[in-house]
Amino acid sequence: MQRVVRSTCRGWATCQSVRAVHTSTVVQGKRLSNRKAELAAQRAAEAEAVLQAKERLRKLKDTGFLNSLAHPERLFETTQITEEDKAISLSSDIIDESGGDTVRRNADSGQYSCHVKPNEIQLITEVAPKAGGDGMFGTHFLHSPAENSPAMQGDIVRRIVALENSNAKGVVHYNIRRAVETFGRSEGDSGSAEVQAAVWTVRINQMEDHMRSNRKDHQNRRAYTKLLHKRAKMLKYLKRESLERYYVCLKQLGLTKDMVEGEILQPKHVE
Repeated sequence: MQRVVRSTCRGWATCQSVRAVHTSTVVQGKRLSNRKAELAAQRAAEAEAVLQAKERLRKLKDTGFLNSLAHPERLFETTQITEEDKAISLSSDIIDESGGDTVRRNADSGQYSCHVKPNEIQLITEVAPKAGGDGMFGTHFLHSPAENSPAMQGDIVRRIVALENSNAKGVVHYNIRRAVETFGRSEGDSGSAEVQAAVWTVRINQMEDHMRSNRKDHQNRRAYTKLLHKRAKMLKYLKRESLERYYVCLKQLGLTKDMVEGEILQPKHVE
């Protein structure tokens, strides 16, 4: 913006001095500085709102059922190396790729894949070695004489079926079994509305972990939205059947009424 200043002389026709004074620079600079401050305050408020929403979601999902589910990261963080594992690995001739001695993980979380129950593991590791005598298996695959003892062979079987040595699919199957045991209204109940909603929740959590690592997987993003709709439909049916069971199920699954009865949109990404 320019303001034209004319000289105060007599006779405008004879006055040739015209000055142009720029007045927009200072005003525009002030406006830009104010705008930058407003944008910075807006971004700070949005970041604070996101943090508060995450904290509310974390408290909402802090339930007994969700905490009992197995997670691959937590499984491998809790594994430790025992002195017996070190002795066996050092006595063997197996060397890993990095050049160090192979050390085995102590898979003792008490969680097992392949639908194996803890009492069955107790039968294998405590009862069977005493009845089996000197070794239950052949010695052609053992790396050291120490592994030929019945107790060590039973421990080898326990490690094989331990959930820590399973894959992601085995972890999902274990969590589904936990959902059936927790929400089943009777023994072997796998078809009630609560059980099906819990199974959908297990698959949704597994899908969320996958989408956090693969943000451009748009096909599974659509499948994730379909799972949300299936769970909401099942919970709406449960609400029509029994309002008390509906709210108890919502609390155990870490959900709110808006998550089920509100609009479910396809998310751009999962945090």
